[in-house]
Amino acid sequence: MDDLAVRTVRGRAAKQERSERTRAALVGAVISVLAEHGAAGLTHRRVAQRAGASLAATTYYFASKQDMVAEAANELLRTALADLSALAEKTRGGGEHGFRRVLARLAANGMGAHRERTLAWCEILLDGARRPEAHAFTRNGFERLVQVWTQIARAFGVPYPAIAARSGLDIVVGAFLHGLALDLDPDAMWATLGGQVNGAQLFPQLDEAAPTRPEAPPLAARTAATRKRILETAVRLLAMRGASAVNYRLVALEAGLTAGAPAYHFPSPDALLTEAEALLLARSRARHREAMNNALEGLDLATMVELTAVIFQSEATEFGQQNLATYSVWLRSVRAPQIKPLVHAVLAEVYRAWARTLLTVGAVNNGAEPLLVQYLLVGGMVRALAAGVTTNDFVKIRWRLKDDIQALVGGRHWMQAKAPGG
Repeated sequence: MDDLAVRTVRGRAAKQERSERTRAALVGAVISVLAEHGAAGLTHRRVAQRAGASLAATTYYFASKQDMVAEAANELLRTALADLSALAEKTRGGGEHGFRRVLARLAANGMGAHRERTLAWCEILLDGARRPEAHAFTRNGFERLVQVWTQIARAFGVPYPAIAARSGLDIVVGAFLHGLALDLDPDAMWATLGGQVNGAQLFPQLDEAAPTRPEAPPLAARTAATRKRILETAVRLLAMRGASAVNYRLVALEAGLTAGAPAYHFPSPDALLTEAEALLLARSRARHREAMNNALEGLDLATMVELTAVIFQSEATEFGQQNLATYSVWLRSVRAPQIKPLVHAVLAEVYRAWARTLLTVGAVNNGAEPLLVQYLLVGGMVRALAAGVTTNDFVKIRWRLKDDIQALVGGRHWMQAKAPGG
């Protein structure tokens, strides 16, 4: 090969290497922007600024916002699979307790060193759940994670490893969303999933009284009706399309009002979004309170477990969009201190309600069990909605959910396994 050919080959290799570095830097920037601003705040310009690249570079590599999300999702999945395998290798042995330690360590890392990745992944899951074209990719990603979890569970000697893998994945997803909303540090998350600390003692904010919102001054009937119309439209858009849809233009268009109407009633789009989120949380809280107080209290164990599975399916189908929006509000509370007390109050009430219910049916309750039930339910809900499950899938999910809850209340779940000799 002559000198010119050699230089040409080397030049092409160097160009390819630079291109790969640029692309990797942009993908890393997408993950950072998702974590900092959420899916609603992801733009080519922000990614370019974070990566220190030109705007033209981002549009060259990623034609659309969804292209950026897809690349970030691929990178996060690849990293998660590698981390999971490495973590399992480090903690090999110990039976069911060892498997529990792997899960607890993974969740703890998600609140610490990997917190940015955790935030970005949760944003991608909730954003993709609203887009049917993303369901197949998410389902495939979950299945790949389940395969690795199954291998790990089998290596630890966990009975029915494939079933443990799916419930373990649901627990991790639910723990991530709760942990981010509650500002848990790695030690707190580790203690909860490791069964070392009573949940009520671990999270003092769960004992705080629900925040009271100041009474708004009375409005004229017509003005109040218009304001309510705007707010209801914002809640509907929030549930169906996410926070990015809650802006003056879209709300006015959907509500059939003049372009200036939302600005007259709400001083900023963020103020409108915050009010819509508060109303969404209040309705979610009321729906959950009705289910827990009217449906689950005073039941025997078998009926409680069966009814919980029925309520889960109803929440995933009839109220699926509202639940997605609620979980998105949990994530936004990481960046929006004004809604954090409302989110904490919702989680506090859910914790107390499950603690009462478990006590009523004579369940094992060392403090962490109410949280484990919450993690299972929320994680299962996110997986079901993000993967676009079918009716047949719901049958399987309900069966696994019933089995997990029965095992938890009886103290037989692998998440309650103690160290050998302990």
